[in-house]
Amino acid sequence: MIKNYLLITLRSMMKNKLFIFINVFGLAIGIGCCIVAYFNWEFDVVFNAHHIKSEKIYRVSQLREFEGTEKLYGYAPLPMGLAVKQNIPDAEKVTRLNRSWSNFKVEDNLFPGGVAYVDPDFFDIFTFEFINGNPADLKDKSKVFLSDELARKLFNSTDVVGKQVTQVLGTNLKEMTVAGVFRKQPASSSFFYQSYMHYDNFYDDAKEVKEDDWKNWTTLFVLVNNANRLPVIHKQLQQYKENNNKVREDFIVKEFVLDPFVGMAQRDDINNTWSETRDANSRAAVYAPAIMAILILLIACFNMTNTSIAISSRRLKEIGIRKVMGSMRVQLVCQFIGETLFICFLALVIGLFLGEVLLMSWNALWVDMKLTSHYLDNPVFLFFLVGVLFFTGLLAGSYPAFYISGFEPVGILKGKLKLGGTNIFTRVLLCLQYAISLLAIVSSIAFYQNSIYQREFDLGFNQQSVIIAYVENGNEYETYRNALLQNKDIVSIAGSKHSVFSSRYRDPIKHEAKQFEADIIDVGDDYLKTMGLTLVDGRDFKKDSETDRKESVIITQKLAETFKWDKPLGKEILWHDTTRLYVVGVVKDVFTNGLWAELNPMMIRYTAQENYTHVIVNSPVEKLTDVNAFMEKEWKQIFPNRLYSGRYLNEELKESLTVSDNIVKMFVFLGIVAMILSATGLFTLVSLNIIRRMKEIGVRKVLGASIGNITRIINTEFVIILFVASILGCTIGYYLVDLLMDSIWDYYRNTTTITFVVSVILMFFISAVTIGYKVFSAASMNPVSTLRDE
Repeated sequence: MIKNYLLITLRSMMKNKLFIFINVFGLAIGIGCCIVAYFNWEFDVVFNAHHIKSEKIYRVSQLREFEGTEKLYGYAPLPMGLAVKQNIPDAEKVTRLNRSWSNFKVEDNLFPGGVAYVDPDFFDIFTFEFINGNPADLKDKSKVFLSDELARKLFNSTDVVGKQVTQVLGTNLKEMTVAGVFRKQPASSSFFYQSYMHYDNFYDDAKEVKEDDWKNWTTLFVLVNNANRLPVIHKQLQQYKENNNKVREDFIVKEFVLDPFVGMAQRDDINNTWSETRDANSRAAVYAPAIMAILILLIACFNMTNTSIAISSRRLKEIGIRKVMGSMRVQLVCQFIGETLFICFLALVIGLFLGEVLLMSWNALWVDMKLTSHYLDNPVFLFFLVGVLFFTGLLAGSYPAFYISGFEPVGILKGKLKLGGTNIFTRVLLCLQYAISLLAIVSSIAFYQNSIYQREFDLGFNQQSVIIAYVENGNEYETYRNALLQNKDIVSIAGSKHSVFSSRYRDPIKHEAKQFEADIIDVGDDYLKTMGLTLVDGRDFKKDSETDRKESVIITQKLAETFKWDKPLGKEILWHDTTRLYVVGVVKDVFTNGLWAELNPMMIRYTAQENYTHVIVNSPVEKLTDVNAFMEKEWKQIFPNRLYSGRYLNEELKESLTVSDNIVKMFVFLGIVAMILSATGLFTLVSLNIIRRMKEIGVRKVLGASIGNITRIINTEFVIILFVASILGCTIGYYLVDLLMDSIWDYYRNTTTITFVVSVILMFFISAVTIGYKVFSAASMNPVSTLRDE
């Protein structure tokens, strides 16, 4: 019997090759997208899961309350590390973590170090797979542990234990011995560092930092084996609030919190928590691919349902004869659902291959996230595939199977029953198909418009013509600046201690009874001109003016607006409760957070050259590449032991633009696939409708109906369906696009009237092209061919 069912299925498929190919390919794309969405979801779920003791690990974070708002910071005061280790025995393992921007030198070659300073308990708390060496050697200050990737870069081998590597700390060189090589942490790990050293090395790197200074921060992790002791540890941590709050009146800690390591990366992303560890992907990046995959799969299933009904209409006599010969309805149901499941199985096999292709395409979109497929070693994924198979098979095959198998054989064999055209169910399916397709088109156009909007967005400074390099002090700045002045393509050079995207600090500032937090940067001569900041009121700092250094500030329009100043010049600002500053200028708003987060008010102070750590160079855009090459050449001559630190300012904006462009690509892909499948479904229903109404069309033509009249009759109900789909798709698209963009950026361009108009016109145009020839052929055919058997 099974053999007969299989033969019937194959014969039916061979008679309908085109429809079967379209459905198999459509379902395969939907399944392939589901595979990508699954591994993307898994990437988020397993974030940090490879750390065996993750459920016992906690980060000591500080909860700050300022002006009625609470915010969690993933840092703790630096002295708390030793204090917790010495005074809280229930915290059995403790480690601090601070990063370094130092480089490594092997012979004459320089490499980025990716260094993190940690305490000896670090490798006991977190799980690292060691290829060579003993992690216990971390207690030795002269030892360094390298990732296998960095070891190959430095020595072209991982068998490097005992070899020497030079750490470049500004102008100082320090010899380190390789103590071990670990396998690089996966991208789904909070730890992205390429090398680790004993924490005491941090004080050689940051000489201004003192171990007992509560103003300095570190990332602090503790291992607690007995979860019942957590309330006790939490209570003991609160004794250190006073130590912090005495020296940080600008940063009053309300509470020290034990932040569980499990889920920490996801919470840091959601709450925008500052930390020295890597966040998980944004929730939008996790959910959007899943939503897209489900939408494509639904469209493919709806299309399969309509096509199954169309194919079954050609098998009515077969069904009638089988029922006369004694076939039970359940057998016919099993036959039709089995055929659909067989088609879905073929789509599943092809979908596995398409999933690999789509995974490669996905990985090409993102630099830091690489998804890898693993099928046989993943029982959850196998259950997922089986679930997708039965979901698609039952969703696409149930209605045709139960609907068609219920027909009476007498009506079928007498020719009284004609299955064709449309009914409420097929109309609803087609409407949903087109609504989803329009949603995809609206999203792709909206995100494309947004990408243009964000590229042209005025961030308040020159994004395209600036290069920033980093030096140690004012003397290095002067030496490097003098060398750069030889290049005539350089328009201007400025120095600063901070800059809008590279570094800044936040402090509370007061005016009368009002107090707010503001971003603060300390800059030198010609900073505004070189960075392209626009002065809208007042003046720039006067060169070498001690008065300006001590008491003058330039503010942004946002800060003036925050204090509700109509005329901000001359207004007094109280900083650190003792320093009185006076506004001498106002610049156009500077978006220090890019487009990701809300614009912060900013205050600019004037600093002396001895404090400079930034060399800022402005050049015409067309000359920028050549200027950068010149800067690198001069750098290597002046600082031979340090990697060139110059970078284009617009690199800081690259991530936001990359996210926007990638979302455009994803929605364009969704729109194309959805539109093709929906157009196919429309073609199928129009074809069925024409078949059902052939005699009606013939009679109308005999009675003098024109081609236009017949075309209108055939198309009316489908135009209504598309119209309803347009309303539904545009409405959902408006809210979904806004929801998705709002979860990614604070500044974006939402959908416009043009977005919807273009989307609807495009949908109607593609639909007209799809069925135009079929409808015209039916309307213009000779009525004799349809009426001769009457």
